[in-house]
This record gives sequence, structure tokens and C-alpha cells, in this order.
Amino acid sequence: MNRPILKILISLALGASLVTLYSCGGAGGTQVADGGIGGTGITQGRVTSFGSVFVNGIEFNTDSASFTVNDLTGSQDDLAIGMVVRISGSSDTTNATGTADSITYDSLIEGVINNNNIILNNTLTVMQQTIIVDGDTVYDNPIDATLLEDLPPNSEVEVSGFTNGNGTILATRIEVISLAWAGDELEVSGVVSAISGDTFRIGSLVVDGSGIPSIPPEGTFVEVEGNRFSGGLFVAESIDIESESDSAVAEDGEEVEIEGQITQALDVNNLFTLNSQLVDASGTTLSGATSQLTIGRVAEVEGVMNGNILLAEEIELKAAAADRGEISAILGIDNVDVSAGTVTLLGRTIRVDNSTIMENDEEDESASFTLDQLTSSDYLEAKIYTDNNTLVASKLELEQIPSNHNAEVEGIANLVDSSTIEIFGITIDTSGVDDYSFSNQIIEVKGDFVNGVLIADSIKEDD
Repeated sequence: MNRPILKILISLALGASLVTLYSCGGAGGTQVADGGIGGTGITQGRVTSFGSVFVNGIEFNTDSASFTVNDLTGSQDDLAIGMVVRISGSSDTTNATGTADSITYDSLIEGVINNNNIILNNTLTVMQQTIIVDGDTVYDNPIDATLLEDLPPNSEVEVSGFTNGNGTILATRIEVISLAWAGDELEVSGVVSAISGDTFRIGSLVVDGSGIPSIPPEGTFVEVEGNRFSGGLFVAESIDIESESDSAVAEDGEEVEIEGQITQALDVNNLFTLNSQLVDASGTTLSGATSQLTIGRVAEVEGVMNGNILLAEEIELKAAAADRGEISAILGIDNVDVSAGTVTLLGRTIRVDNSTIMENDEEDESASFTLDQLTSSDYLEAKIYTDNNTLVASKLELEQIPSNHNAEVEGIANLVDSSTIEIFGITIDTSGVDDYSFSNQIIEVKGDFVNGVLIADSIKEDD
């Protein structure tokens, strides 16, 4: 997609069901608190691949499942990579398989872009909500070739992701509906706040509620719909209560596995929030880990609901910013091992598993693919992180080959000598590049891979 360098220092998605079988130590990589559940319950997270439906490292059989998509009866064909779904069914975490009884998808926003700051800081403002974009965000534009960073204000987009309910969303998927909103229905989800007469707020969006029967109490998670603005206010035509509070992902006693972003850090009572769901970490080995369970970190939590609190039995933290990066290259011959679940790019073996987002950008719409469908001439972009000195793909994108280079690496560099650096174990010859410097920060290197060395023709620093 030739997206800009991603500057948000938040975690990328993990690699998964295999990783959850052991506890990882050290400052980098995936952190796992021992535990884990299986059986019937609720799974909530982004769709990473198809065949069946892959969510949170589990392959869910959907043969007998019902589908609800944006409040309408649907089918699996209505789902797409990156959508955050809620699955009711059974799962076996040991074998990473499950059976879905029902799958529900509801977008967080279908609205207009107010400001596009992707190039500046990887954010959009949509319906006055701050939309954060990271390396695992799936972008789909079925209309034309306009890139995410070039979407103009008043474009209409659908956003799925992880929300704190109060105006900030980590986007897992952004799909373009129109490049110029024509007055059709818009919707925004979040927590009611700042009620004053007939107005209230969803994040920073001020809503005119004079046309609805009543405004729910502050703290209620709602979905508001309307098709016009008046005096800077979004005029609500309808409002649906999604939850009486913003912290109730399931019913008391239900087993839950949820992926999301930490929206409130761990406190002295061993409580934190994930997508605003209150989580008790006291029963895990991450109890007291205030330096790791911090705002902005992405995690998966498994446990059982106790009232409105999720009692965690397992917590898996996603890779931190310093351990993430990108390797992109033409695949080449004999560089896919389907049985081992690996691909090799620029001489580095990368693990691929059920939690890897598999996105085919060569299709007209973003679609999925499998390792056995790859050919030696394919160009792969791998969003990666390190886990116990192993490279793991959080996302694989099948893309068009760039016209001016055949390889790209992004990450923190180690200086080898005056004309050589190393990123993720890849040797890079910098002798052909003038006027660049780096120091403990992420850089992007483009060039040609020749005889086991990446010959750099451009180096860009990520501030």
C-alpha cells in the first residue's frame, strides 16, 4: 500500500495460539501470564484470516453459525479482515479450534472525516473521535486508489477497532464508503457524557438529542444515528443502548477471551481496563506488573466474568514498540514452509500462525490468503516483532512489487561499521546513502537485496 512510516508507539498484534502455551520472559516480545480456559463462552477480537473464521488465534468452524452484521442478518461473506467481532460458542485453546454458534459485527463509526493527520501522527479525526492507526490496521478502499493518508475531509469511512468509549479508537479496520459524504445515515458509538439540556457528548462530538425520546444516563454505552449536522452539532435521529455501562463484555459467570487495548493502567488493587472492560489481574503472574499493564498496550485476556469484572486467568501482552518492525521483499524460491508455518524474507525466517493477519492487497478489496497459495514471485510485506529471539508476523500483506526497489526493512538499527548497519539480523550497506543519522529510533530502509546484503538507496528516520 506504500503507507507512510507508522509512528505510533503502541503494540502490534501477537502471534498466538502457539505462543500462549508458554510464558515469555525478558523486556521484549510477548508477555504471557499462565492460565487459560476453554469451553463455551464469548470470544471478542479482530478477524485475522478466513477459511473458517480466525479470531484470537482460534479457528472457529462456522458451518452452523448465525451472523449479524451491523444489526442485520448476514453471512460470513459480509465479514472482512480486521473487523472486531463477538463470537458465542465453544473453543479448545490447546488445539486452537472452536465452533461458533453466533458471530456479531457492529462497526464503531460510520462517519465523516474531520481531519486527516496520518502523515503527521498516524491519526484521523472521524465524527470528532480520535482514530489511531498502527501497522496492523487494515485499510480497504473499494472505490479508487486513494491512499489512507490522502483521504480528504468529508470522506465517509467505516471504522472497526478497540475503543475506550470516550473518544479514542485504535483502528483495526478502516473502509472507505465515499470520498464525499452525500447526506446518508451516519452513526457513532461511545459513552454518553456531559449532558446539558438537550445535548450530550460522545467523546468530543456534541450531539443534539432534542429529536430522541430521552438521553440515557451518563456512562451508558450507546450507538447514535443521524444524517445531518446543525450549528456544529450532530443531530440524533435515534439512539440505541449497547450496554448500561462501558464495562460489561459478558454476563456474570461467562467465560471470556477478549482482545483489546489497555485503556486504564494497572492500579494498586490489581485492576486495569481493556477496551474499558474492568479486569482483575490478581490471579495471574502479571499481578503487580504496573510497568507492563500500561495504557496503549494491546493484550488478550482470558477469564471468567464476576459481575462486571473479568477475573483474568491468562493475560497475553502484545509486542512493545521497540521490538516491532517490518520486512518486505520478493518471496523467492523455497521460502515458504507450510508445515512449519514459516516464510523466509531477506534470509530471515518468520513465524506465521493463527493470529497473523493475512491480507491480500492485490485484490480489488482486501481479502485473505493462505501460505500454500503463495508463489516465488509474490511480494510480501511482513509486520513483525521479536519473541524469544524468534521473528513472528503480526501481519502479512500480499502486495504489488515496488517499481524502484525490491526490499524494505523497518526497525531499530545496530551500527556494524561506518558503512554497515543491521536490522533484525539483516546486513545493510549504507555506503550509497548520504546525510543520514540514527540513534535508538526506528528507521525505514529501502533498496535492493543482493548476495545476502540489502544495498540501501534511501534511509528515512521515524521520529
